Amino acid sequence: MQTLFHKPSRSDWVVIGVFWAAALPFIFSNYSEVVRQVGWARVLGFSLWSMIVPLALTLVLVFSLMPNLLFRKRYFLFIVALTVVSLSIAVVYRLGNGLLRDVMPTMTVDNVLGSLIDIVQKAGVLSTMLAGKQFFETQQRLLRSEKERTEAELRHLKAQIDPHFLFNNLNVLGSLIQRNPEQASAYLHRFSALYRYLIRHKDDDVVPLADELAFVTDYQYLIGQRFGRAYVFIEKLTVSDSLTVFVPPGSIQTLLENAVKHNQGDERNPLLIDLTVTDQTIIVRNDLRPKLTPVDSTGIGLDNLHKRYQFLSDQPIHIQRDGVEFIVTLPILKSLSTVQQPTPK
Repeated sequence: MQTLFHKPSRSDWVVIGVFWAAALPFIFSNYSEVVRQVGWARVLGFSLWSMIVPLALTLVLVFSLMPNLLFRKRYFLFIVALTVVSLSIAVVYRLGNGLLRDVMPTMTVDNVLGSLIDIVQKAGVLSTMLAGKQFFETQQRLLRSEKERTEAELRHLKAQIDPHFLFNNLNVLGSLIQRNPEQASAYLHRFSALYRYLIRHKDDDVVPLADELAFVTDYQYLIGQRFGRAYVFIEKLTVSDSLTVFVPPGSIQTLLENAVKHNQGDERNPLLIDLTVTDQTIIVRNDLRPKLTPVDSTGIGLDNLHKRYQFLSDQPIHIQRDGVEFIVTLPILKSLSTVQQPTPK
């Protein structure tokens, strides 16, 4: 059911009170010359009437006509309603002034327009203040809503990493337990360290590059234990200080895992996976050698990483596939101040 009148909030009444408290001395000054003629009581009545009528117009305009007509783009109805309400209030204002003066007011067009101008002058500033306040509050609500949505989506994206990573490595561990219990024990130790890393940073949007590179080293060990020399990682690190630059946690591991998952490698002809880290970018490059048996893949890994970068930075990731090589370039986040992280609640 549509609300014809939106109830003012407590803060709206505070704005109204502050406005009239500031305006009251000026209203009194308009009647200072007639104090001796009619007395303070009647001057107070004039002053209150000069406040009540413009306030009524303001409340109708800001809390009824604007939300129900103007904001719904019913412009013609808004103009008609505002005209009718304003003229009606001007007539009431004129009648009230006459009763306070004990005279019958004249209702000529000039008199009514004069009263209307007087009301609009007082109501205009207050209406502008209240409308501006509502606009500002609406924008703040929209920003909070967008921020909460972004935080929820980012939490969801980060949560997708853990089950995917856990599932793959438990399969590896299960096969190693059957083949080589000693290797399985070492593998479990490394795997535990990796999972502790993910748990420790599950609420972090970014981590120092140095931490991610240490994580990647453990991951490469697990791949080596499973596949031997079928996949060879070549690292070229020329970054100046890996402690002062940042990446999303698990981002490099996602790219390495993607290369292993989709490409064939063997001991005689290993797949070379090149990891190049500079002060500006992280580049993971490998030859395209699709596995003979198609891999069941939903593309979650790269899509997840792409969306995380969208939330964290205005620098996108770049994916290049030319039929020979597959290359992914991640921008390095220079400092926490450049990361578009949601403000903590």
